Amino acid sequence: MSRRHAMRVDWRRGNVLDLRRAYERACRVTPAGADWRMIQAEGRPIRVLVHEAPQPTERVILYFHGGGWMFGSPATHADISCELGRAIGSIVISVDYRLAPEHKAPAAIADGMAAVGFCRDAGFTSIILAGDSAGGALAFAVEREAAKRGERIAGVCSFYGAFGHVAAPCGKRRDGLDALSVRRYWRAANGSAGRSPYSISALADGPGCPVHLVIAGRDPLRDDSIALARAFKHRSVSVDIHPFEGHSFLQHPLAHRAKQTAYRNIAHWIGGLE
Repeated sequence: MSRRHAMRVDWRRGNVLDLRRAYERACRVTPAGADWRMIQAEGRPIRVLVHEAPQPTERVILYFHGGGWMFGSPATHADISCELGRAIGSIVISVDYRLAPEHKAPAAIADGMAAVGFCRDAGFTSIILAGDSAGGALAFAVEREAAKRGERIAGVCSFYGAFGHVAAPCGKRRDGLDALSVRRYWRAANGSAGRSPYSISALADGPGCPVHLVIAGRDPLRDDSIALARAFKHRSVSVDIHPFEGHSFLQHPLAHRAKQTAYRNIAHWIGGLE
């Protein structure tokens, strides 16, 4: 059981600030070699957690943590961003984007775009966006906004993303993956239950960069990623399905083999982008 799934909180109705504090206590990770920094982007500071690369590189991965757009931070998902950097040999910058419900879409997307601009100004020639769960949707939404502005993104990688496709997921309430909990996250992030910048119709609208989707076969949100993959008509799509794993398996202490395979496949996919 992952630390998040071991939490005993009311994801449906719990106070947001209390849930955030509990999430941070349960899931916070401080990997060696990771440093908190403040970057100046579009005239305002944004906090990021930076995992340096072993060798100088012109490639950077911008990472967006999961947590239903409402909870979490780069620290609660530093185990993923750290392993991602190790597997690929690139610097990883995990963005501490603004959370819902105080900041609904497109606030988090604007933070992501500010980070893209920072990376471009810093001289990175290859920018890859990645994220897990709600962060996977955010990564794609940032890519769509970047395309509108003429910013080049090399690729987008999503780990068991949440795209509003499954209206009534049959997950467990204690995991925060039941229909009412998921509906709460979506409404908090978007202000309504309808179309949003994170919905499949928005994310698959028009051509774009190559994408890599990591899908967990026992995830209540599995069909979100499958539907997104099918919706992409003008992109190169790579799909990596782990049939026996659940949501958040990259943070599950017993999913060693699946995690190794997932990171290896991601590294192979990124290698093919160059």
